[in-house]
Amino acid sequence: MATPARRIAAEVLMRVAQGGAFANLALDSALRQAGILEPREAALATELTYGTLRWQLRLDRALAAHSDRALEDLDEAVRVTLRLGAFELLHHEKVPARAAVNEAVELAKELKAARATGFVNAVLRRLSETRSAPPPPSREVDPVGHLAAVTAHPRWMVERWMRWLGNAEAEQLCAANQQQAPATVRVARRKATVARAQEALRASSIDSRPGRYSPDALILASGAPPALDIEGYEQGLFQAQDEAAQLVSLFAAPDRSARILDACAAPGGKACHLAEIADRGSVLAVDLHARKAAAVGEAARRLGLENLEARAADVTLPIPDVAFESFDLVLLDSPCSGLGTLRRHPEVKLRRTPDDVDRLAQLQARLLAAVQRYVRPGGLLVHALCTLTPEECDEQVHRFLAAFPQFRIDPPPPSFPPDCLEGEFLRTLPHRTGTDGFFAARLRRTA
Repeated sequence: MATPARRIAAEVLMRVAQGGAFANLALDSALRQAGILEPREAALATELTYGTLRWQLRLDRALAAHSDRALEDLDEAVRVTLRLGAFELLHHEKVPARAAVNEAVELAKELKAARATGFVNAVLRRLSETRSAPPPPSREVDPVGHLAAVTAHPRWMVERWMRWLGNAEAEQLCAANQQQAPATVRVARRKATVARAQEALRASSIDSRPGRYSPDALILASGAPPALDIEGYEQGLFQAQDEAAQLVSLFAAPDRSARILDACAAPGGKACHLAEIADRGSVLAVDLHARKAAAVGEAARRLGLENLEARAADVTLPIPDVAFESFDLVLLDSPCSGLGTLRRHPEVKLRRTPDDVDRLAQLQARLLAAVQRYVRPGGLLVHALCTLTPEECDEQVHRFLAAFPQFRIDPPPPSFPPDCLEGEFLRTLPHRTGTDGFFAARLRRTA
């Protein structure tokens, strides 16, 4: 039988490929369902899952060189088995080649792909002779293709980043995307201090260190379990949230008595953070999906935030019983291509296409046009995204200002971390700040 770690990784990869699941959520669920695992097995399942997704494009190149059948013509179970085997052969040098191949063959049987075991064995045995992918294109002749192959990114993505950042910095960004992001939590101001939260983490044998930019951030040591499995979570001492996402609320910088609308609130990290900052004000957290809105409300209750109301509504339509021009701050963290989160969600780069960027930019424009109606004269609209495309970020802002001249770009709040600014915009990049990639703009309504 295949080891528990390999079975869990395969199950998660199947859910990601067939059901569109996010790997982190699917993996957390699979590990809980597996019951008590040795820490080594849980760590291996995590490494196999994320490593296979992170390097999938490189693994596919290596497999294609030794297969007489196109990968897209294979059943999903066979593809998953081959990729897991290839990942171990190419990235686990200490694993004997024979063991990696045999484990993959056993896994194919357990995934009900027994008829393909001979094929799996033959392809991986051929790959095991070199334990390497084919050489990438020449850096001099095809710099885009070279970087795409070496860092396992789609060519179109690399091409856009090279145009935007230049070749050298695009290479740094792609390399940073291939690293695992650290687990990060935001200390809940209403119920804890940083010191108290660290004490609770230490009680669970989890070391942590303060974040670099957010005063509320704690970076957890490698190997920490999901936040909701840590002592202190149920007591409302902290909430899982990357430091860059925390910076969005600090960039918005509402007054303590502000009335705030979070127009696309799920999963609720920013809405709850804003409710903590505006402790004398109120937050209306809206999400299109009732289930997600309910989860935001539950998070607020856990954190002791009585000034947050969560509601399901479509913000492209008038929100029932909510007046236009009635909020001091409107945050729109729009659906986006998510290319700033590839360290946490490597599957995103395998799913996104250039057409997705254009489609999502159009959706964001409709959402901005709808929610700007709720900003009072003199109030602030914050456009925030966890992505790295000009079409969704800078260019989106300039198109909005051309359509709505009653708004202007507002400068960052005083003392905001300069490393996280680009002009008057918030911009973080994994290779520059060690955080997720985020963008935000403050848009002040002048009339």
